[in-house]
Amino acid sequence: MSHAQPPAAPGVRRPTLNAVAARAGVGRGTVSRVLNGSPRVSDRSRAAVEKAIAELGYVPDRAARSPAGAPGSTRCSRPPT
Repeated sequence: MSHAQPPAAPGVRRPTLNAVAARAGVGRGTVSRVLNGSPRVSDRSRAAVEKAIAELGYVPDRAARSPAGAPGSTRCSRPPT
């Protein structure tokens, strides 16, 4: 699965993890486990999530995966005064 994120058309919102979960009939945690390749997901749930991802055109947001302050973070700070 590619993690490149194409630009959204003006006024069009990208599908969210919540939208994928709702379409697949599973919880957000299950969608997250599928995206991360966890073996702790049933074949039925994995298939439902993968189908929902394809139908919605979901692409994971790379910026959301990086914890704040991690290398590559765009967070700025001022030096102490």
